[in-house]
Amino acid sequence: MDQLKGSLYGNLSTNGPKIQTPIGHALRMDTDFSVRTPKGTLNGKAGDYIIKHKSGMVSIIKSYVFNKRYDILR
Repeated sequence: MDQLKGSLYGNLSTNGPKIQTPIGHALRMDTDFSVRTPKGTLNGKAGDYIIKHKSGMVSIIKSYVFNKRYDILR
């Protein structure tokens, strides 16, 4: 099911060098999918990422956005 899975780091920068901050875990899906959360159902498309944040929150991010914002460290 997953094509890419690993620990997730976001790049923070405030007009200086990038600082990698641990975010959680990511899983790239190869089929359309749905995820039930306490706040409702999230729907994603093949190629989108499911992110489980360190806080426990789950979100779905489009691959083009994910690739610009995050680095995966295995």
